[in-house]
Amino acid sequence: MDNENDIVSLGARLRDGSLYQRAPDHLRAQIVARVRSEATPARRASPDKRSRWSWPAWTTWSGPFVGGTLAGSALCALAFTAFLTLQRPAPSDGIAQEVVSSHVRALISDRTMDVLSSDKHTVKPWFNGRIDYVPPVVDPREPGFALVGGRLDYVGHRPVAVLVYRYLKHPIDVYVFPDGSHAANAPAGKPSTAVTQSDDGYALANWHRDGMSYWAVSDASSSVLRQFAQALQTDESR
Repeated sequence: MDNENDIVSLGARLRDGSLYQRAPDHLRAQIVARVRSEATPARRASPDKRSRWSWPAWTTWSGPFVGGTLAGSALCALAFTAFLTLQRPAPSDGIAQEVVSSHVRALISDRTMDVLSSDKHTVKPWFNGRIDYVPPVVDPREPGFALVGGRLDYVGHRPVAVLVYRYLKHPIDVYVFPDGSHAANAPAGKPSTAVTQSDDGYALANWHRDGMSYWAVSDASSSVLRQFAQALQTDESR
């Protein structure tokens, strides 16, 4: 009976929202991505590999009382697992989520730029003394893409340079910071660009060049962002 009372009490607390804790946007994106990645192989599993103690098996012989008790226990386990997941620190490969969150925060706060200029010789010196490296600043020559300024932000536990570009009405933020670990193994020649899309619908492009890691993010299409990244890399090599 105590177990039933505990289950009823937990159910009431779950319904009234007293256990609710709002997770940061980037943590939510990480959890959603992980659930999707782990759910895919589970759906592909062969039936003969499933345990004979799966849900349909024990609900058949357990009866309504035992089945209800075990279902309540499963609910408790699920709630506890979700709590532990929300408390888990962000993984080291969460730079993409951090970049998207930073981009969205800047748009919401209207603090998209600390220095407003289309001249790279004005934007680049602005970072002097504010960070411990010199970010390459490129003004792409391809029509449609324009440098409009820059700002400081905080990604990967360090202040980083953000170069702000524009394509039509779409802002494009380019996060540039040193990546010494990748530079040692980076092949010579044109860098390889990985273009993906976040769960929130933002296009992301990532490439490495001359000891620097680049992350570009925008609400423009993935094809536009790929074209932008190629234009940036072409002009930087000149």
